[in-house]
This record gives sequence, C-alpha cells and structure tokens, in this order.
Amino acid sequence: MSEYVALIPAAGVGARAQLKLAKQFNLVGKKTIIEFAIDPFLKDENCKTIYVVVAEDTEAWEALPISQHNKIKTCIGASTRMLSVLNGLQEIKEDEDKSILVAVHDAARPCLDLKDLLGLMSKAQDEIKEDGEGCYLSYQPTESVNLVKNEKVQKSLDRNNVWLSATPQVFCLEDLLSALTKANDDEKVFTDEVSAMLHYFKKDISIYPCNKTNIKVTKKEDLETVEQYLKLAGRI
Repeated sequence: MSEYVALIPAAGVGARAQLKLAKQFNLVGKKTIIEFAIDPFLKDENCKTIYVVVAEDTEAWEALPISQHNKIKTCIGASTRMLSVLNGLQEIKEDEDKSILVAVHDAARPCLDLKDLLGLMSKAQDEIKEDGEGCYLSYQPTESVNLVKNEKVQKSLDRNNVWLSATPQVFCLEDLLSALTKANDDEKVFTDEVSAMLHYFKKDISIYPCNKTNIKVTKKEDLETVEQYLKLAGRI
C-alpha cells in the first residue's frame, strides 16, 4: 500500500463528559485515551506522519512522551472540530503532495482496531479515484431506529439501511482541504468530514464495516465501557 498521513483533532474540551481534563487526556488503565487512539497509526508502517491538533499551550499533551515521537507532528487547533481539522490540513499541505490520503480520526476513539484500520486504508486506496470520493469506518445499530421530531416519532427506519459514522474518515488532501475551506467561507459547520464532502462534492463515499467497539467517549460512563473493550482486546 502507498503511504498516507493521519490527522487527530484533539483541541476540544469535551464539556459533555463533565471531566476535569479534556476527555482525550483522561487515563484508561495506565495510558491516556489519545495514546490508545494514536497507537494503531504508530503500528501501521504505511502511516507516514501523524498530525495531532491540540489547543494552544496544552500541557496535558506536552507532558506525554508520545508527543515527542518522531512520527508525530503537533499542530494548533481552533474553536471547533472542523476548523481544527482545517488547520491540520493546512499543515499537511506544507509537507505533502496534494494527492496524499488523509485519515482523520477522533482523539476520543481509543478502541480502533488495527485490522479495521488496515482494511479501511486498503479499500480507500483502491476506491478513491475521482475528486470527492472517500471511505470511512462505520457500523450498524443493533437496536430499532426511529426518526423523531419534537420528541414525537415520525417514522421507523429500516436498520439494515442505517450505518453509524465512526472514524477514521479518509479523503484526498486536496479534496478535503477544498471542502472545509468552502465550509469555512460559507460559515457552515460540519461535525465530520463525510458530511462536508457530501455537501460540496456529492460523490460516492464508501463505508468499511468496523468493530462496534470503535465508540467515541462522550460521557463519563463511557470510560468504563472503553476500558472493558480495551481489556478484551488485550491492550490493557
């Protein structure tokens, strides 16, 4: 496989989690969530560089030995996830060819399986041929899914056709940079890269089914869940 780069947005404070530290810097066992999130990319020899986007003067990141790893480059983030990703992409643009693939992965997803990452990148390199195409990790819900408005059920959805978005989300550097730059100019805010790319390019974006344990820590109780998942995976 060809080389690619990873981008880890980690500038958020994670207010919903109600933790003293930003959730990505909380310990699970003896390592922080962000260290677990980065690990699969460190193990993948095809991942050339990992760009970690943090808030300015983030002592919690600077205190981690991993921040000095020769495969990692630290960038300064912004007020939203989208703008932090945009800052990271601009840094990548200074270092890499515009055609390189960028895998954007949430700093608060510590349970990414290396096999899922390798499968995703293999599929991405096979399928991303035209402007705007992409590939990302996704998994299906096990519960029934309803569309709700004002706390009233509008209709039930066929869960066989519903996929939950996860990360990494993989796109060509030039395309993703273009979409997020336009979004910023248009004063639009997208919560993930797939949404922005669909809005501006309207091209095929493929899913790669992943393990359902690839959850994002959003609440305090999620820490116990990911700890159990990491233990089952033999990572703790």
